[in-house]
Amino acid sequence: MAKETDSGDTQFGVLLGWESAPAGERIALKLQSTRKVVESSEDVHEFRYFLSKEQAVQLGNYLYRLAGETAPTRKKRGFIERLMGG
Repeated sequence: MAKETDSGDTQFGVLLGWESAPAGERIALKLQSTRKVVESSEDVHEFRYFLSKEQAVQLGNYLYRLAGETAPTRKKRGFIERLMGG
């Protein structure tokens, strides 16, 4: 990860929302944020990223740990689900 400098490149804001969607082998992530009270659509900034599925999992797990929560575990499939291929 590149080290940020004090040259004004560092920006802070409030996360307003996000969307994600599959994008082939990647995940498309759109974040919306603002640096002040939203008075118009011009106050909302959108940032779009493509993440590998591994990056998405790592980010999700990191945020769970940071929040003091435990990531959900995948429930084991029952006999009928395994039999039916589900």
